[in-house]
Amino acid sequence: MLGKNLDEELIDGVVVAKRVKGLLAKLVVAKSNEEILRAAGNRWSVLPYTTKLRETLQSESINRVTIVGLPCQTQFLQQMKMFPLLETDFVTKIYLIVSLFCIGTFATEPFIEFLKLRYGLDPERVTYIGLEKNSIRIEYDHEQKLVPLREVLPYVQTGCLVCPDYTGVFSDISAGLSENYPGHTVLIARNEKAMKLINEAHEKGYLEIVKAGSDVVDEVETKARGKIVRAMRYMSMIL
Repeated sequence: MLGKNLDEELIDGVVVAKRVKGLLAKLVVAKSNEEILRAAGNRWSVLPYTTKLRETLQSESINRVTIVGLPCQTQFLQQMKMFPLLETDFVTKIYLIVSLFCIGTFATEPFIEFLKLRYGLDPERVTYIGLEKNSIRIEYDHEQKLVPLREVLPYVQTGCLVCPDYTGVFSDISAGLSENYPGHTVLIARNEKAMKLINEAHEKGYLEIVKAGSDVVDEVETKARGKIVRAMRYMSMIL
């Protein structure tokens, strides 16, 4: 779908986080389908997203972009579009906002130290990290380890613990994974423009789409409600 937008010159680039090495990543502007594919995958490091995003857009010769981010980031960007203040030169370049499903991000340095001390992992050699039911699956030197979520919850950032948004309700399109359908991406179109882009991408061969069944809907709703409950619990502790 993002490749379709680039090919047909609807946008000049896609702002994404690209893995640099291990768990580390950086913010880049992908200007081709190949660059988008190279940036695919999970990122588990905290980036100076907003500052770097503005610097990138101001320094690049681009006028219209799609931005891929987390729910908290997409909320900020959508609010800037709806209620622009001094950032009009920045928000007018945003054509489409895509949010990834998110249970939270970890404080990078403590999380890395935990992996080193508890599991003897060298974070720079991690090739993949992702959720698998109640564990985090880490691929490392052609091996893998399952780390129980309960062990890493202490390293989730405080702001994430009080965030109720799992799917990115302020985005144009939400994208995430389903445990029952590995290798596929769950898409939620949140407005007519998003639905039109998805359908056009399907018609032109950029996407293969199948209507999600009730099991996928139930899974997403369960995780979304779970994050809301978690946010209320931690917020009550702060109050």
